[in-house]
Amino acid sequence: MRARIKRRQRIRRLTILVVIAVIAVSLIVAFYIVLNSQSPYASYVGKPVAQSVMGELSGVSDSTLASIGAPTGVQPPVVVSGTPLSSGGKPEILYIGGDYCPYCAIERWSLIVALSRFGQFSNLTYMLSSSSDVNPNTPTFSFRGATFTSKYITFVGVEEFGSDPNTVVQALTTEQQALVSQYDTCAATGNTGSIPFVDFANSYALNCGAQSSLDLSGQNWTQIASQLNTPTSSTAELIDGAANTIITVICNVDGHLPSAVCTQSYATLTLSYTPSMTTGSATLFLARPAMRLVFE
Repeated sequence: MRARIKRRQRIRRLTILVVIAVIAVSLIVAFYIVLNSQSPYASYVGKPVAQSVMGELSGVSDSTLASIGAPTGVQPPVVVSGTPLSSGGKPEILYIGGDYCPYCAIERWSLIVALSRFGQFSNLTYMLSSSSDVNPNTPTFSFRGATFTSKYITFVGVEEFGSDPNTVVQALTTEQQALVSQYDTCAATGNTGSIPFVDFANSYALNCGAQSSLDLSGQNWTQIASQLNTPTSSTAELIDGAANTIITVICNVDGHLPSAVCTQSYATLTLSYTPSMTTGSATLFLARPAMRLVFE
């Protein structure tokens, strides 16, 4: 009887030790998974963008932009029609995105390069896209809290979602929601509510996600920015090429001002839109509800 009791006690102690060991190993594995999923640049998120990076974004030369033109692999904005969108007596450019969104992360680079031809940003901050989505931890920026000053256009940047795609941090106004409902419909798929969404004064719209499939993950902001003025760089080709289509569209809606920009070859592109569906696939990031769809 004593032998049985001792044997049961040993089995119980051994079982407890095994359970503790399994829990410990699981915690260690989970720790390393979390550690490895985090970008080494995570500490920069939310901090002001360095002047050196802003200088690279706003300082892409005319010759570089002209050399790149409108490359293949870049989808320009589509033509829409409606009552002209304006604020402060100037054409309004409305951007809607989310901090977590990897496609918004790519598009912001081109938007900032393009918009810097018409005005100046202040209070831009560093941002990384989601660590658990495609192109994880893509270096980008956030328009939340940023301001844009221009004599020619008004830019409204709304980061509807934060780092959590299910958390709204900047609710759309009734007017903005109405524009989403009217113009945020992708002709290639028929889906609505994709981000990034950009409305160019109700004359053009980006409503099928990012303009290119550029993968910037694994780099930092300085590395990416340093390539923007190199026409032979594939990064510059897609970021600057998308910026050129945006510059052309803005010139078309603001009366071709300033003339020093709008008379350049990169600002007078002939924009022809071919839905992604005809070339094989289209990838969208849907904002409501938050989910990623890939159409083959």
